[in-house]
Amino acid sequence: MNIGQICRGRVVKVPQSTPLSEVARVMSAEHVGAVIVTDGSHQQAPLSGIITDRDIVNAQLDQAKDLASLSAGDAMTKHVLTLTRDESIDGAIAHMRARNVRRAPVVSADGVPIGLVSVDDLIGQLSFDLCEIASMVARQPQRERDTCVGHCGDCGSSAPAGAVSLFTLGIGDSL
Repeated sequence: MNIGQICRGRVVKVPQSTPLSEVARVMSAEHVGAVIVTDGSHQQAPLSGIITDRDIVNAQLDQAKDLASLSAGDAMTKHVLTLTRDESIDGAIAHMRARNVRRAPVVSADGVPIGLVSVDDLIGQLSFDLCEIASMVARQPQRERDTCVGHCGDCGSSAPAGAVSLFTLGIGDSL
């Protein structure tokens, strides 16, 4: 599985010139905690940063200005960790941990944002994978009981169907 399979493809973007008050409205209306900031307003504009709800609060507190007088470019994180569609989940986790970020834009080969992946997305996928493994492990004892053909008279353990015991081969006594 790779990042392209789990990232949210709906990207909420704003140009750098967007007032922070408008960014906050967009985030509220779209029910997101982060938006991608682009170099322009056209659909294929390259990524220039990311802005989170925390960035908005910090920018307002640091600069003591009204949100309408600050822009997305003023508050965004500029050196953004980006991932590609074919990045492995393990690789994404390692990169995000190394940079200490909770969200990373997913970009095309030419740097255009095509999705966003968050720690929550990764945890959701890992939880699903762990449940699948746990289910497989939980089914194993029943499968073994269903395929057993006999029991060892000495220890009481079962042998799976098709198994050949060492005693049947005539070498069990020499062990």
